[in-house]
Amino acid sequence: MTIVDVIYGACLLWGAWAALLALNACGGGIRFYRYVQAALQQSTADARNRAARRSIAVIMPCKGVDEKLRNTIDAFEQQTVRPARIVFTLESETDPAYQTLQEWTRDWRKLNCSFVIAGIATDCGQKIHNLLAAVDALDDDIDTLVFVDSDAVPGDDWLAHLVAPLDDPDVGATTGYRWYTAIGGLAAGMRTAWNAATLTTLADERRNFAWGGSTALRRADFDSLGIHDAWRRALSDDLVLTRCLRTAGRRIRFVPQALVASTDRTTLRGFLEFATRQMIITRICAPPTWRRGFLLVMNLTFGGTAVAVLSLAYLFGWFGTQVVSVTAAALWAMLMVAAAGEAVFRQLALRRLLSAPNWSWRDAAWDIGGTLSFGGSLHSHLFFKSMFRRRIWWRNTLYEMPSADETRILERR
Repeated sequence: MTIVDVIYGACLLWGAWAALLALNACGGGIRFYRYVQAALQQSTADARNRAARRSIAVIMPCKGVDEKLRNTIDAFEQQTVRPARIVFTLESETDPAYQTLQEWTRDWRKLNCSFVIAGIATDCGQKIHNLLAAVDALDDDIDTLVFVDSDAVPGDDWLAHLVAPLDDPDVGATTGYRWYTAIGGLAAGMRTAWNAATLTTLADERRNFAWGGSTALRRADFDSLGIHDAWRRALSDDLVLTRCLRTAGRRIRFVPQALVASTDRTTLRGFLEFATRQMIITRICAPPTWRRGFLLVMNLTFGGTAVAVLSLAYLFGWFGTQVVSVTAAALWAMLMVAAAGEAVFRQLALRRLLSAPNWSWRDAAWDIGGTLSFGGSLHSHLFFKSMFRRRIWWRNTLYEMPSADETRILERR
């Protein structure tokens, strides 16, 4: 056996491992599809009745007037379950959103809303600072907290479905997630493909997380699990919340009906800055999740590349043998089919959850096509770019994260 044979064998083993990982991911796509099917069979009327028994505060942190902010405000009025209070929390009254929101909500008759001016954060993220101020200002009769991002546009039964599972005492929090549509060109399509990869993991309660843009929990748990204190110097609301729930042994329930579509426009630079920021926050606030994703991407990308090169090299007469080439081609095909299968099942589930313009054939094309082409390179780039950095710009503020529980504010624009 020569050194060349050893290299061929190592590449084939790596490719086989990558194919097995892809098959497992495809299985995750199937489980996600079944999870969504089961969720859609649950009674919406029952969810409405259970949610209506709770005293709910919907808390929305705001900074500036987001592109879809008006749509979000209109969506609150369409909810089939009426919250006890909607709280808009901002850094200052000079924020453009303050006057705008007051104007848009002035004629509300069925909904009660209030505004909390949190002031400037000094040792935590501004978003968390706003959220804590809003929670502290709530009346004692509020028993359920719902956090929603200002660019999330929920469906009519979003609140009912998000809150109803909290009747189960083992469920510490419920969560939705965002779906970025592919409308808007190259940058929007790449964002769709990047974001889609996380979606299927949410059905697995061993690996999922609470997404801060659409999540609910009991107020008593917020206090007793130490979330309030854990947030005091943190930057990431959702990952720190997830850690507190995991430490207490509480489950996080993904609610497919709480999936919110995001159709806001982006640029390639804006998307890459956003995605890199998310990866840096994940590496610091949820290191096991970051490492697991890193290893998965590295194995799929470079293991797949290894067998792709071996399968093509012999055909072009560069190097290799027929046996090695055929074996590598089989592994490459298995990997590609399995990876595409995960994306296909994900899109089949999304097709049942969303309708136009929140889902279209472009979403499926970018998800499946991205998985089979640039997805590995994009994810690899973002992982490597986030590997050593601790500073991020977020909403015109430069933050540094020495750890998940420490935040430094270095500069404001």
